[in-house]
Amino acid sequence: MGTVASWNEIATLASATVPIVGISLVSLYLCYKSGTLHPLRNRLTRLFVGREDIEPGPIRNSLSDRSAVVSFAMIYGIHLDTASEVKALIAKAESRDIPLHLIGIAGSAFDRSEFAVKPGRSPRRGVDGMICMGLLVSYLATACFLAGTFADDILIRVRATNTVLWVAAKEGEGAARGILRRRNMAFSQAECEKPPNTGAIEPFVGNEPRYNLSVLCAIWTSPSERKELIDALPQQRTAFGAVALLCLMALVGFLQALTRRNAIRKLERRAPAHSSPVSATPRSGQSRRLVLRIGKSIYLSYGTTEANFYHRTKH
Repeated sequence: MGTVASWNEIATLASATVPIVGISLVSLYLCYKSGTLHPLRNRLTRLFVGREDIEPGPIRNSLSDRSAVVSFAMIYGIHLDTASEVKALIAKAESRDIPLHLIGIAGSAFDRSEFAVKPGRSPRRGVDGMICMGLLVSYLATACFLAGTFADDILIRVRATNTVLWVAAKEGEGAARGILRRRNMAFSQAECEKPPNTGAIEPFVGNEPRYNLSVLCAIWTSPSERKELIDALPQQRTAFGAVALLCLMALVGFLQALTRRNAIRKLERRAPAHSSPVSATPRSGQSRRLVLRIGKSIYLSYGTTEANFYHRTKH
């Protein structure tokens, strides 16, 4: 009965924890996408104040407009302040046949006032290759470190031979393999039954596999070192998990960068980049000059294109 009660308690705790954690993560994600805490505040308010409790009029209309603006930002990634701005943007996008989601993905590269891609923000082809390379590397790194997070072996390095090995950390088992699964790096605990020197490590004279076997046998036959090896497994999983999370964040960042560049290219085909305004060249008669007085009769005049000396004779 005690075992059944324990399992029931664990199941009850899990059934309560998973929804709470899931709802919290979804709430944080919605607030991040909308750029405000309005979705969370709105849902909490609905627990105490129903929509029917608010009389029809300016207050209800204002709350509805605010919810609509926040929902628009969450869906398209375009953050505006008022419903009139949203309506004007939608009307302008429809008149020029520009999808709203492309504007949201392009972000600051799209000029909403000119309704075109900003000058100098056109993606370069060479950078795309670097992003794709980073995407591949981060994907492989995430997969490798994530696999190491759930591995039951310990990753160690024999300093004398600079050899990296995966060593089994389970009780009663002793096995090691090379990090690339090379045959000459595979060992078994049975080979330690008759070590060359009991309790001693062979001198390293160039026989790398034999020296590594001596090191592993010394670890397996020592209870303290064996326990230290087993105790290091949670720390290794934590480290691998942290690095896997960083690689996953880099993977998402590279993927978003690639998606953004593709969106900018699509916008350039629909709304070409406008040319930067060029200031008109001032006329010679209207050019401003800076006059610096030296003494009482000598003036140094700086114009827009040239500098002249003027002398004035004192009468």
